Amino acid sequence: MSSAFLSPQISLPTGVLSHVAVRENLALAIPAVGAPTPQAPQVRGRLAGSDAVLGSVCVGLAGAVSSRLRSRAAQKSRVSTALTAIPALGVAAIAALPAVAGAVTGAMEGKGGRNHKSGSKPKVVVIGSGWGASTFMTSLSEEEAQMYDITLVSLRNHFLYTPLLPSACMGTVEYRSISTDIRRLIAGKGQFLEARADTIDTKNKIVRCSRAGNAHNKLGSSNRFPEGEVEGKIKFDVEYDILVYAVGAQTNDFGCPGVQEHAYFFKEVSDAMRTRTRITDAFEIAALPCTTPEQRDALLSFVIVGGGPTGVEVAADLADFVQGDAADLYPELVPYVNIRLVNVGNYLLATYNRDISEASLKVFEKKGVQVLNGYRVIEITEDRVKLKSSADGEIEEYPYGCVVWAAGIKENALTSRLKESLVDKNTGVSSLNVSSLQAKDNGIITDEWLQVRGSSGSIFAVGDAATVRNDRTLPFAKMLFEKADRNHDEAIDMRELRDLLIASSDEYPQLEEYANYLASTVITTADSADDVRLAGFARLFGDASQREFQAFKKVYELGNQRVGARTARKSAEQVASDIEGVDLNKDQKLDFEEFSELLKRVDANLRPFPPTAQVAAQQGKYLAHLFAAGELDGTFETLKSTSSSEGPFAYFHKGSLAYLGSNEAAFDLPVLGPVTGPLAGVAWKAYETISQISWNNRALVGLDWLRSEVFGRSTSRY
Repeated sequence: MSSAFLSPQISLPTGVLSHVAVRENLALAIPAVGAPTPQAPQVRGRLAGSDAVLGSVCVGLAGAVSSRLRSRAAQKSRVSTALTAIPALGVAAIAALPAVAGAVTGAMEGKGGRNHKSGSKPKVVVIGSGWGASTFMTSLSEEEAQMYDITLVSLRNHFLYTPLLPSACMGTVEYRSISTDIRRLIAGKGQFLEARADTIDTKNKIVRCSRAGNAHNKLGSSNRFPEGEVEGKIKFDVEYDILVYAVGAQTNDFGCPGVQEHAYFFKEVSDAMRTRTRITDAFEIAALPCTTPEQRDALLSFVIVGGGPTGVEVAADLADFVQGDAADLYPELVPYVNIRLVNVGNYLLATYNRDISEASLKVFEKKGVQVLNGYRVIEITEDRVKLKSSADGEIEEYPYGCVVWAAGIKENALTSRLKESLVDKNTGVSSLNVSSLQAKDNGIITDEWLQVRGSSGSIFAVGDAATVRNDRTLPFAKMLFEKADRNHDEAIDMRELRDLLIASSDEYPQLEEYANYLASTVITTADSADDVRLAGFARLFGDASQREFQAFKKVYELGNQRVGARTARKSAEQVASDIEGVDLNKDQKLDFEEFSELLKRVDANLRPFPPTAQVAAQQGKYLAHLFAAGELDGTFETLKSTSSSEGPFAYFHKGSLAYLGSNEAAFDLPVLGPVTGPLAGVAWKAYETISQISWNNRALVGLDWLRSEVFGRSTSRY
């Protein structure tokens, strides 16, 4: 499961451990947008100094632990590992005391109040407790939150750090170590209601909720959130002025027969617990003396479907378990184990750098994981999984003991119902909103300020539940053409096109790859590509834009991460083909019709934001920034006023990382490019620890790394 760069940049003090290279590598990490600790701004400042201390703890633990050989038989090595990590833990803990004391003191200082500009407290209902909702709540200070009457509604009473869910499934870290109580997370900012949001009445601004009855009846203990009419069900309504919609998405089975009945999904703690129980059952049954070799082959055949970060990390953690703990506890069964990773594409981790895809394949080959690229699952029966090759159409069947399904997401039922409610509200009022809401997107359509289309400023959506629709360039073709045609000859040459695309790529990110191509290929008297960019800005917008561009120059130097995440990537050859293809008479100039055709091709590259924690966290933080102005009240007028002073949401890709197994990981960084190997594994453990949303979770995860390396993973069933 792909980790997002969510925590502040780590600065590691020297003298704690000798992992100088690790410190230098981590210091290059991009400063991140994310889920800060739920403190007022003055408290955050006091905590900043202690991030470096905690970074020392993480690297100390991870470095010492990963240096030990994987052999569980080497007890002396375990003791050595523990002794190496303990001094770093002790030194860092002592050094952290002043910072923690300062944070507590800061929290106890005066909490002034702020009033909403309307003079009242608009009712804000937040639905969800994932990355988007939790980051929204933690990014609001208590002072800012007091301007609103906030209620958070969710089926889940905790925030789950999803990137470590595969590790929790295999027992490397514990479930509670990566979970944070929502009530603690939003303390002093709003109230929490553990319930299901069944429907949303957008006309009357009401969220209709339900849950099971009291905890003593069977309904309450077996199913807290039953669907349909059942005895003992409690129903209630929550009114809102502003709705923050952050319900996420659900697993997509793509209509494949048998998936719902036989596969194990992987999105919640309950999913990971079921998977862990199933794997434990498979080993315990296979260990019985009456089990035949053929039955052992089937029981210990594990199939993971999905070649993205989640599927790769599940396969990696499972392989670690087999080669480590299972080799100690079930040595006679290890030869029967077979792990298969099914990927419909031709490369694992297809959204990462190609070098990382190849590195992951090599790691899996070394660990004995069979990677089936170019295969899709066509059916799962009670005891077999059927695959079809995209190359030759050949059908293959494999027995299985457990199938983990991590192959994609789709919008959940509540999102579909919300769309229907908004369509009813906008029918006869705005045909444009109706068509946007009826578009076949995985999520509800929002504008660039995350306001849901057709909600009149009363609903905002973040995370997997939202699809941010950038403006397309084609409707503005005439305006853009006239702006570029500086000599008014009713045609734009390649220099004019280059300058226009460079100047407009911040507003229309789909133009950026074309701008970069022209900036590097069009002959100019400027000395560098930067001079070309600046010259383009100056000609179109004046010297003030040159100065403003300097503020964005760093972003361009970081590998065009915004365009890479927002548009379908194209090679230089493809970009050149698009430009040359519309120039019908090959005169190196475009008339208006040719220019319009180019914009049509450019707009075709737009795609939704990736469904990652990184995107949801950045959206949650951005939305908190809008709310902090104290102006939004659920009307379009206040949204218009706020949006005029605040820029639209801009996602900046900070990089991606994934665990590959055997204490190796992969980082895909905008500046450094791909980084793989044991050093990346140390950095991965340190990063995943420091990125926890609370100090309690950071401490627990750090200790879990130590425990699992020294004492092994637990195979106990709960």
